[in-house]
Amino acid sequence: MNGVFVTGTDTGIGKTLACGVLLAGLRRLGYAAITQKWVQTGCTEPEDVLAHLALAGINRAEVADLLPDLCPYCLPLPASPHLAAAAVGVELDPSVIIAAYARLNARCAPVLVEGAGGVLVPLAPERLIVDLAAMLRLPALVIAPNRLGTINHTLLTLEALRTRQIPVLGVVMNRLCPQEDPRILQDNPRTIARLGGVEILGELPHGMDPVALPEVAESLAQAVLAQGNIR
Repeated sequence: MNGVFVTGTDTGIGKTLACGVLLAGLRRLGYAAITQKWVQTGCTEPEDVLAHLALAGINRAEVADLLPDLCPYCLPLPASPHLAAAAVGVELDPSVIIAAYARLNARCAPVLVEGAGGVLVPLAPERLIVDLAAMLRLPALVIAPNRLGTINHTLLTLEALRTRQIPVLGVVMNRLCPQEDPRILQDNPRTIARLGGVEILGELPHGMDPVALPEVAESLAQAVLAQGNIR
């Protein structure tokens, strides 16, 4: 695999954190990895990509020539990509995104693509973000919050990916809340693994200590690498 579609069960569940941690881990293991976000909404700069770079200790100046391709579309309205694009009269062109991905992929591997919201978020009135991932034949890494309700959302996400014949590398749980019932925290990954027929590749701790970041990052990267060869 030369790219990974880092998606999730919803918006605000930790895709940006997971993408940055995975980038950090792959870089520590010697891979020339980079991240990409096809559409960033709610800002005028690619904030999520910049967060990835910061987590991986990559200075913005180091990748200045790549920045236009790291986030082909940046839209100010904090909304679904199709609505944010319509608000400023822009049409999100898949060929622009695919060309940017190809240019990055010629120089970096793997390219970690952070999705926008969940897998069925629309890029355009008739096109979903998952359709573009399928076109690029990207395997998916699913980020799921470890909290009440995640079993349903995660299984639906897995079903949507598999319906489009997108391979699933595994699921990463993200501990969003420190006060969740421990029985739920323990049962969620077990149940998702069993019913979803999927590997649980790890859990991102709540309020991750920066000192622990290198260990967590390498562990996650090794778990992803174990699912398939990166070239």
